[in-house]
Amino acid sequence: MTRRTLGPLMLVSALSLGSGLQAQSTEQQVVSDAAAALGGRDRILAVRTLVVQGGGHDLNVGQSLRYDELGLQSDAWQIRDYKRMYDLANGRARFEAVRVAQYPYYQGIGGERIVQGLDGDISFNIAPNGNATRAFGGQVNARRIEYLRHPLTLVRAALAPSAKLSNGRTQGADRLVDVTTNGVTLTLAINSATKLPSRIIQMTDSPTMGDTAVETQFGEYQSVNGVHLPARIITKTDRWLSADVRLLSQNIDSDVGNLAAPAGVRSATQPAPPAPPTTTAREIAKGLWYVEGTTHKSLLAEFSDHMLLIEAPNDERVRAVLAKAKELRPNKPVTQLLVTHHHADHTSGVRLAVAEGITEIITHRSNVAYLNDVLTRPHTINPDDLAKKGNVKLPKITAIDDTGVLRDAMMTINMYHVRDNSHADSMLMLYFPSGKILTQPDIYMPNDARNVIPGEPLGHAPWLQNLAGNINLRKLDVEYHAPIHGDYVTNKQFIDSLIFMTQFVPGTKSTN
Repeated sequence: MTRRTLGPLMLVSALSLGSGLQAQSTEQQVVSDAAAALGGRDRILAVRTLVVQGGGHDLNVGQSLRYDELGLQSDAWQIRDYKRMYDLANGRARFEAVRVAQYPYYQGIGGERIVQGLDGDISFNIAPNGNATRAFGGQVNARRIEYLRHPLTLVRAALAPSAKLSNGRTQGADRLVDVTTNGVTLTLAINSATKLPSRIIQMTDSPTMGDTAVETQFGEYQSVNGVHLPARIITKTDRWLSADVRLLSQNIDSDVGNLAAPAGVRSATQPAPPAPPTTTAREIAKGLWYVEGTTHKSLLAEFSDHMLLIEAPNDERVRAVLAKAKELRPNKPVTQLLVTHHHADHTSGVRLAVAEGITEIITHRSNVAYLNDVLTRPHTINPDDLAKKGNVKLPKITAIDDTGVLRDAMMTINMYHVRDNSHADSMLMLYFPSGKILTQPDIYMPNDARNVIPGEPLGHAPWLQNLAGNINLRKLDVEYHAPIHGDYVTNKQFIDSLIFMTQFVPGTKSTN
């Protein structure tokens, strides 16, 4: 038997491993390379504070004019006074920004200052008067994720012994690793050539879009006190741009003051959950019920052999309205759903409605692609009722162009595309001739408590003229309004609001 001998290099390697040194895993190597590129492990672990300031734009994903090549983005907000302060030694942060509306009719309105705090496992908000209130629910996790959505903070966290690193892989020009810390999992991606962090990815669940990646991209790196930091931060939600921020000032180890949660915030206890809203249904015309209880109303319409649901804003609302339908007409199933437009706050209950037996969805033709996406995208992170049921036959989608009608011996609903509306080009307004009732979403919202923007006390004043113009175009004899938001009111109240607006709100003209 021939004995093998270790060469000098192999002997050194064996001795090194035997003395406690271990080769790095693929995941550890990604983190190690990122730390070296940012300024070195020791340097970034020595950083005590980070302050970044700048501005940019925020976009409301899910509130677009239409669902097309622009995706789900349109309502833009200018971000002013963007400032983020991190006390890295104590795991604290303060996020500040002023958001000013830039979308049609609202340019310059708002200037809402948002101040959010994080202190370990405590999240809190600071009002303009300086009062701090604790934020419960999912806010702690959301703030932790926001805290980690920066190359310096995430790489520091990934270097901690308690961090779990997994799923090292290559994707295009990037190397990726999943980092789990304090119950939060994010994916760190570094550029294979520069080793600098290129993006941070969070997988989230959306009621409409299902498994959704929120990806924060980093660019325009600059050296700040021996640490490389990105000056451009772009966030995408799935394939849609949701934020673009440029940092004009970045400081390492400057004074951030005391970012600790105030004593009153620390001692606050979680309030009892609010009582579920009471769902009421009143018959506003024969076989037509206006179902109230939250800011998003629904309607139920009775046909000869079935019921039709108008609007499915969220699961809670859909469950309540379907239960009400069973009370009203136990022997008539709800088999049709009418979707007024594609915005997420009006369609987050569509999948549940389908799981509960909807066989046909009626909507404007511009919403068909969106609804197909909603019904077919994977929901593996948080499987909903439709995903759990498995192979459910998807409903027929009936597309309305400019006009349409649903009619049988009991009910008639005339449907009209709302023309020239800058909030959504996918809207249908509905007219019920038996009661001379008009229903529409988001245009006229009388007495809606959410209308707190200065200058619009009349129920979403910017679009009153647009609604009046569409009523005149269709030659509708309207006596009552049953809006998705707001109160059931007479047409006289609508006309009075329109007249008031044209006389006292600058830049408006009558459509009559």
